[in-house]
Amino acid sequence: MMISLWILLTALLWGGLWGYSTLLVTLVWMREQDSDYVYPMRLALDRFVESLGLSWLKPLHSLGLEQQRLIGYGMFLVVTIGVAYTLLVVS
Repeated sequence: MMISLWILLTALLWGGLWGYSTLLVTLVWMREQDSDYVYPMRLALDRFVESLGLSWLKPLHSLGLEQQRLIGYGMFLVVTIGVAYTLLVVS
């Protein structure tokens, strides 16, 4: 029972982090392409972190492109490795 609960909580945590880092990488890509959808995407990210109670992440969405690229890609890499490791341990 405890193992199943632990797996569920871990899956929710990694899923949320993976979703956020994917949205952050998408924002970086939109900024690189000079897309018209940068502002709506930034608002969507702001609302996403507010709904999770993580409003301290909002300044990350308005950083310079180079800083945002490094943080976004780095976070996506770390979270992807964490998901892969978790799947390896669980299976």
